[in-house]
Amino acid sequence: MAPAATPRPTEAEILARARALVPMLRERAAATEALRRLPDDTNRAFQEAGFYKILQPRAFGGYELDFGTQTELGVELGRGCGSSAWVATVICCHGWLAGMFPRAAQEDVWGHNPDAAIASSFFPVAPRAERVAGGWRVSGRWKFSSGVDHCAWAIALLPRPSRNEGAGDAYFALLPLAECRIEDVWHAVGLAGSGSNDIVVDNVLVPDHRLLDVAAVKGGPTPGSAVNDHYLYRMPALAPFTYNLIGNALGIARGIAETVVAGLQAQRTRRGVPVSEHQSIQLRVAESLAEIEAASALVFRTRDEIVARARAGGDFPLIERVRWRRDVGYAGLSLVRAVERLFPILGAQGLMSDHPVQRGWRDLRAIAHHFGISWDIQGSLYGAVLFGLPCPDPRI
Repeated sequence: MAPAATPRPTEAEILARARALVPMLRERAAATEALRRLPDDTNRAFQEAGFYKILQPRAFGGYELDFGTQTELGVELGRGCGSSAWVATVICCHGWLAGMFPRAAQEDVWGHNPDAAIASSFFPVAPRAERVAGGWRVSGRWKFSSGVDHCAWAIALLPRPSRNEGAGDAYFALLPLAECRIEDVWHAVGLAGSGSNDIVVDNVLVPDHRLLDVAAVKGGPTPGSAVNDHYLYRMPALAPFTYNLIGNALGIARGIAETVVAGLQAQRTRRGVPVSEHQSIQLRVAESLAEIEAASALVFRTRDEIVARARAGGDFPLIERVRWRRDVGYAGLSLVRAVERLFPILGAQGLMSDHPVQRGWRDLRAIAHHFGISWDIQGSLYGAVLFGLPCPDPRI
């Protein structure tokens, strides 16, 4: 029996809750990095604020807010702690993806616990699946599962064991983490506090209703949209997926800019002259702030287009889907450039491992390395389709 729909906060209320947590996240940022995962108290604060329910179906206790609310959430939280923001938005977006699964799968996840959080991994290592009555016996290792220590379920990308099973090449598989093992392997220079550990699976039964064909979620009706009559669950799944990630980069870049500008306004001197009086510094700051705002404008203009198209119930042409990826990739490139321009202003103090800007710089670099943000990958997707070539990523 699905839980009753819960009172739904507005996007403005969610973002106000996020802003209120920024001082706490800044205070805990170093401890989060040392812990290498989200602190329990921070996870509890995120749950109480309702962040993980932003895109979760209302029929199963969620809020069903507009797509992109999670992007705005990342902008706010990223100003305080990149790792914490990353975990919040990544877990949040899995409620959206799980809402595309069949009703029985959603009942499994939320039927008895509408607060159940979902992790993911799209990076399988030596996955194995054996067909059995009613489903598959699955084994293998799935890497880079951010926030997994705080989740009850995980969505794992499972390459299709047999191409004869259907047209696509992969499934999303819902795994109960109580039947898996989480291996603590996340030692990283960026997003160090995201707890992006490995999920080890040994002969776990995945019933057919916990499988979602990747080829079936490119826009249009999904198994879940028959249950959840909202545009969210008829959207393409992978084409706009990076809008779950880029908000964190925007927030980190804004947090870095705020820190640098505040330091300059405090009239730090270099050889007796206020640093802010150097025209070269003024130009660096002006260009970087403009670049951050330009990246934000690009991301949210495109987000608004995605939502408008999804609400209208129209098609999602391939050239539009790869343009969404292009825009996120270019925004990520712009944010890295903006921060690289600001970083030298700090001088030697910026090299200290506990400096918030140094941490933010590493976190932003880590996000830019994600395949969904990488300009080389996303720019080439758009370029190939623009010139009439096959899309290099057929899952988009």
